This record gives sequence, structure tokens and C-alpha cells, in this order.
Amino acid sequence: MIAKYGLSADELDRMLAAARAKAGELGLAASIAIVDEGGYAFRLHRGDGAGLMTPTVAMAKARTAALMRAPSGALTARLKDEPELLRLTEYLPMPGGFPLRYENAVIGAIGVSGGTSLQDEAIAQAALDALA
Repeated sequence: MIAKYGLSADELDRMLAAARAKAGELGLAASIAIVDEGGYAFRLHRGDGAGLMTPTVAMAKARTAALMRAPSGALTARLKDEPELLRLTEYLPMPGGFPLRYENAVIGAIGVSGGTSLQDEAIAQAALDALA
């Protein structure tokens, strides 16, 4: 039998709170998605005033990071040599999604949409830092 790790509700809430705080610090109305290792939603937050597409984009970034086991922005470089990757699933090759790792296993991912790529990544990183 294989044991697998996961995130507790408290850990998810801490991550979301840290991401929301960072978005506020940056003056952004952002959407934040936290998913499990299969890309299924644990938490989805749409900030007040966030764009209509931002929840969908945040989920797609998180799902991409979970399924690729790498930051969502890393997919952009791979597409040059492997454009068929986009046909496999709902991958979104945009920065702003990071996998969540515990003991070298991907246990989920976070995706953010609402700012520039750098801002989205800073918000996602704040959530990761909340687990440290």
C-alpha cells in the first residue's frame, strides 16, 4: 500500500490568506486557485473587482503546474519543441502557477491571475512561503 501526503484545511486556508495579503499589498484584485495533485480544486478565491476570466485562468495555471509537476510558465519553453503538448489536456503555458511539493512529491499546485506574470508569481510564492 502507498501512503500519500496532502494538505489540511488549515494549511489551505493559510496559503489562501497569505496569497490574498500579497495581492492586497500589490494593490491587485486577483483570483487564486489551489488544487490537488490531479488538478482538482481545493480552494478558489476571486478577489473583489477581479476580472471575469481570472478564476478560470488561475485554475488553469494551477492545473497545469500540478499535472506538469513544474511551474506553469515552464511549459512555454517546451512548446517550441513539443507543440502537441497543448492537445493533451487543458494546459495553460503562462507564468503564475507553481506545484506544491512535500518530500519530493507533488501534492497540489497554486495558480494566480489578475496581475502581470511577475505579480501573479509573487502572489503564488507568498502562498508557498506560508507553508514553510
